[in-house]
Amino acid sequence: MRQGAKPAVIFASMPVSGELRRLIPPGAAIITADAGWKNAAALGLEIDLAVGDFDSSTPPTTAKELICLPAEKDDTDTHYATRLAVERGYNDILLLGAMGGRPDHAHGNLQTLLWLAMQGVKATMADEENIIRCFGPGQHTVPATDGKWLSVFAAGGTTRGVYLRGVKYRLDNATLPPEQPIGVSNEFAADEAGIACSAGWLYVYVCKGE
Repeated sequence: MRQGAKPAVIFASMPVSGELRRLIPPGAAIITADAGWKNAAALGLEIDLAVGDFDSSTPPTTAKELICLPAEKDDTDTHYATRLAVERGYNDILLLGAMGGRPDHAHGNLQTLLWLAMQGVKATMADEENIIRCFGPGQHTVPATDGKWLSVFAAGGTTRGVYLRGVKYRLDNATLPPEQPIGVSNEFAADEAGIACSAGWLYVYVCKGE
């Protein structure tokens, strides 16, 4: 965890296994969106804040703070929870239970990940097989211990000045348009991959699968 980090974990409603508990930073705030409180409770975690319209579950009774939202609103429950987390100063946010299920919700959660990165937040989304990060301009590293495959995609528009190092297929000052998946299915060639871009945003996927 980087110096000055204020971590939070936001649980959405897709299943979360006990294996993912290893990703939760010590002292992280536990925030749940709608039925995501069941995931946190199943892991034996104390819920600091539960948010949602609770159309898919009853509200939790043990959360330290509960915010009930109307069913008709502009934000998803997960996005609303991330907004609250950012407003409260959390700058290292992990989304769990936000992948799989309905593809429209999964896509919405990717947009939330991009929004978090645009706020200057370290933004990560994970399940048992995949870790997704969103990076902006600058230099970044991703450890090979996270998985076998590494893919990069333009997020929110064209991404320019893209460099990849420590991987089988390097990129040098590449331009990644959002409609072309040129960065898919790369492989680690070192203990970590170096990733940089000069303009735009990148989704960075690390996958364990064969």
